[in-house]
Amino acid sequence: MEKRPFILDVDTGTDDAMAIIAAVKAAELDLRAITVTHGNQPLPNTLENTLRVVQFLGVDVPVFAGCPDPMVRTLTAGREMNVRRQPYEQVIDGQVVNMHEDYLPLPPAKIAPQPEHAVAFLLRTLRVASTPITVVAVGPLTNIAMALRLDPGIARNIRELIVMGGGIRAVNSTSDSEFNFFADPEAAQIVLKAGARVTILPLDATTSALFDRRDAQCLRDIGTPEAEFFGRLIADFIDRMALLGISNTSDPGDHSAAIHDALCVLYMLDPRIVTDLRREACDVDFSGGFADGQLIVDTRSYMPRDDETYVAYGIDKERVMRLLCDLLGR
Repeated sequence: MEKRPFILDVDTGTDDAMAIIAAVKAAELDLRAITVTHGNQPLPNTLENTLRVVQFLGVDVPVFAGCPDPMVRTLTAGREMNVRRQPYEQVIDGQVVNMHEDYLPLPPAKIAPQPEHAVAFLLRTLRVASTPITVVAVGPLTNIAMALRLDPGIARNIRELIVMGGGIRAVNSTSDSEFNFFADPEAAQIVLKAGARVTILPLDATTSALFDRRDAQCLRDIGTPEAEFFGRLIADFIDRMALLGISNTSDPGDHSAAIHDALCVLYMLDPRIVTDLRREACDVDFSGGFADGQLIVDTRSYMPRDDETYVAYGIDKERVMRLLCDLLGR
C-alpha cells in the first residue's frame, strides 16, 4: 500500500511536539517535511523546538522556517484592545509560568533548518506534485495562506488540509475565538476559501477527548523513549494549566489536557477517531472586533455548502489511546 505523503506545519510547543512524534512514528505515512510558523512562541523558539524534537527522534526530516508574524493583523494598532485575552503567561511566586515553555526540555538542536523559506518550499513542492499532498496545519495558518495567496493554483495538488483550529462552542484565546485562528484570522479565512478540501478539528472536538495524569503515566509505562516523552508532555501540560487556572471543562478544578495537534495526525492515520464529521459552511471573522478570529459555522441546513469544508465535533478517546499505544510502542 502506497504511503500517504504529507507536510506538517507547526508552531512547536507542547502538543505540536506530540504531533511530530506521531507523524514520525506512523510508518504508514510519508512525512515529506516540517514547516514552522510563529504561534505558541516567537519563530526562533518554535523553530528551535521543532529541531529539538526531530533531533530527539533521530530522523532525517527537512525542517523549513516560515513566517515570523501574521499576515496583517499586527498592522492595526490596538486591534486587541476590545477583547479579553486568556492569560497564557503569569508570574506565580516570582516565576514566569507559560502555557508553553520557551524551549522544550530536550538538548539544544545541533541540526539546522533548510535554507529555503517554508513558503517557497510549499510553492515549489505543491506546484510539481505528481501525487496530491496532504497538509496538516496545527498552528496559525500564515505559511499556508501566504503560499495560497502567491499561487492559488497549488490548491489543486492539495489532497486535504487538516487543520487544528477554531472553536464553535469551545474557545480559549478570547470569548469567541481559538488561539490559532485568533493569531492570524485573515490567514484562516484564506485557507478555508482556497478551494481545497479542508477538515477542521476545532476545540469542540479536541477537548472532547481529555487526558489525565493516569493516561500520561499509562503512555510512559510503554517504555520507549518516545512514549516516555509523550507522556511527560501531557503531564507537564496538565501542571501548567493547573498553575495558570485554565481548564478544558466547566470545572476549574479539572486536571486534564487535550492533545489537540496530535489528533490531526492521528485522524489522517485513522479517520475513525472522529465520531461526528459534518460538511459545513464556514467563515472566519477578521473584523478586528470582539469576534476577531471566530470560526463561524452556518448551521442552517437549507443553505448551500459550496466549499468542501468538514468540521469534527467529537473524538473517540479509547480509539485514540489504542492508536497511541501502538504508535509509541514501535
